[in-house]
Amino acid sequence: MADILDDSDGIGLVSDGPVVALKTSDFTATGELKEVSGDLSLVITSAQSARDFLNNRQWNLLWRDADLLFQAPRPMTVYENTYVLEPNVQRFTVAKVCNAIVPQLYKGLFYADPPMLLRPRPGTAQTVVDAKTALFSYVLDNCRFKTHTKWGLETMAHLGTGIWKWGYDWTEIKTSKRKASAIVVKTGPDAAPTVLSIPKDVPPDVTTSSMTVPMPFFEHRPLDKVLTDPKLALSDIRESSWVVDVQYMDFYQMDELRKAVKESDSEEGWSFPKDLKSVWNHVTTPKLDNAVEQLAYMKGAVHHSQDLNEGSADPLRVKLEILEYWDKTRKILVLNAEKVIFSGKNEFEVVPFLSANWWNRPRAFYGMGLGLIVGQNQRVDQGTINAILKILSFGVNPMYIKRRDSNNLTQMVRTNIGKVYTVDGEADKALHLMESPKIPGDIWTALRENENATESSSGADAQLVQGSTAGPRAGMGRTSGGAAIQANASATRLDGPLDNFIEQVFKPYLSILDSLIFHHMSDAAILHILGKVRGPALVESLSMQEYWDAQVGFEVLAGSSMAARRTMAQSMVMLTQILDNPQIQDQLADINEEYIDFKPIIKMWAEGSEWKNVDDFIKPMTAAMKAKRAANSKAAQTQAMTQAKTQGDQQKFEQKQQLSSQEADQRISRDLVIGAAKASGFSEAIEGEPSAGGLEGQQPTVA
Repeated sequence: MADILDDSDGIGLVSDGPVVALKTSDFTATGELKEVSGDLSLVITSAQSARDFLNNRQWNLLWRDADLLFQAPRPMTVYENTYVLEPNVQRFTVAKVCNAIVPQLYKGLFYADPPMLLRPRPGTAQTVVDAKTALFSYVLDNCRFKTHTKWGLETMAHLGTGIWKWGYDWTEIKTSKRKASAIVVKTGPDAAPTVLSIPKDVPPDVTTSSMTVPMPFFEHRPLDKVLTDPKLALSDIRESSWVVDVQYMDFYQMDELRKAVKESDSEEGWSFPKDLKSVWNHVTTPKLDNAVEQLAYMKGAVHHSQDLNEGSADPLRVKLEILEYWDKTRKILVLNAEKVIFSGKNEFEVVPFLSANWWNRPRAFYGMGLGLIVGQNQRVDQGTINAILKILSFGVNPMYIKRRDSNNLTQMVRTNIGKVYTVDGEADKALHLMESPKIPGDIWTALRENENATESSSGADAQLVQGSTAGPRAGMGRTSGGAAIQANASATRLDGPLDNFIEQVFKPYLSILDSLIFHHMSDAAILHILGKVRGPALVESLSMQEYWDAQVGFEVLAGSSMAARRTMAQSMVMLTQILDNPQIQDQLADINEEYIDFKPIIKMWAEGSEWKNVDDFIKPMTAAMKAKRAANSKAAQTQAMTQAKTQGDQQKFEQKQQLSSQEADQRISRDLVIGAAKASGFSEAIEGEPSAGGLEGQQPTVA
């Protein structure tokens, strides 16, 4: 391995050998190239074959025409090297259609945040799913997934194909926390003190923690900067045998790359020039092959940024071409088509690119975009409108007709109201205005049909989406059913491109994201990110072993059919009325032992109306609210009534017992009184008892 340190020998860039056609003898028994010159030849030959293929197919792809029609420069007519002053109205059909459709697709893909849903498999705790969702959401935001998706959709809609690149970079993630600065004061009596928090006027107390983690990235790549195998006959770039990514770096970017490689202690396979600065000193004209860029974009007639091979005030800012070659087993980087700066194994074992087409072509990789589909309609529209304006201009700029006789003019004559011309012969025959040509009536029908063709082929039909039409097409739109059919047909034309993106880019990248996190991100890095996103509570309750053992499924929150989603929103009223039927609820409970949860239905209403603040008006009940509701429930009321009845019965029973006791006491008292009264009416001789002996019942006393 060459030394990656500068030794300032000033030799510039040394080529790794001539570019030759490879033979089987240049490879080992396992398919590895024996010499570094073989790596150079493989990359340069592959890139050139792809460029030649695209150059030969430029008349079929029509990328330059699509780029020209998008900006619609003013048409200029030249006659004998002089510009002719004539109507040159611009029509932006391609741009209008692209800018009408792409925002709708973008809105459909990202109508929720995060734009995907993780569903737990059996045995997976919801806390783990919440942690995975939070991590995925942070990674998607960090790699600007939405922005790069929008850029790719614009290229996909315009030129027919969108390409994205994925991988991971080592990124420093900083987490800042601020401590509140306040004075706590206790006032009031000691038995019931009042605590007051008074903010202090002091500088913020901020602590920052950072960690360098392997962060996945998702990057849109321009169509002319990704070269694929010309033999690729499918619309999915993952099926390509190899891909060459054309990138450009100046000295400062290359120097940062060299330092990063050195600091990572992974210098195996890297071979930088010994004197990196001398490479830019010796390169006068960068070897940038702009053949693909020239066949993809129109030069001069429309506006684009400056070419990368243009000079710079800072000579070290001059861009040098980097060819990044990928196949399933190897990765090779070539600088300026001369120097192999990296040759190693492809750690992903797949081509790290994703792609999707607007309309697929049979047996082809590149698709058809709106620039090709509706571009000809723009030409017809613009040409017809300008021709009509030419005819109408005769009415305000009329031509004069004169006889070929003595009325010949010897010089130019300026016409004006109030001018008097002297002519020979009859005035109306000597000089008169030429009759203005008439605009054919069928031309308006042709323009209307051309507009209909644009709408039907692109799906960007506002009238169809609204369910109303005008003119000759109003037959089907007169009924609600016909309008719904037309609206569904319009949305279905957008489902194809949307499904292509979801199935070939969105869902695969979610799986790739899960794999990159699983194989490259440490537990500490994951906990650091989750602590930054969700706070320490989630981190403390999370078991990393459960996190790695969890099985979840991915669901993209963009329906496979935009028309189906619109139909679902329209059917919500009827569905809610059906589910709110008490008989249906009773049958579900009695027969199936099931019930209807109306909270998901409320969420469906909110999502259908595009209100995302469901949690703002559906909140957990407080303890006081729970107690009040429990007290007002039927069971509580029944229990209270039962308890009140029991208490009443108990009181009645106690009252009866008291009455019974009082009656018994009264009877005893009465009987005692009666008995005493009867006893007082008899003498002692009758009622008394005889004495045992002696006088008056006393025993005799014996001394």
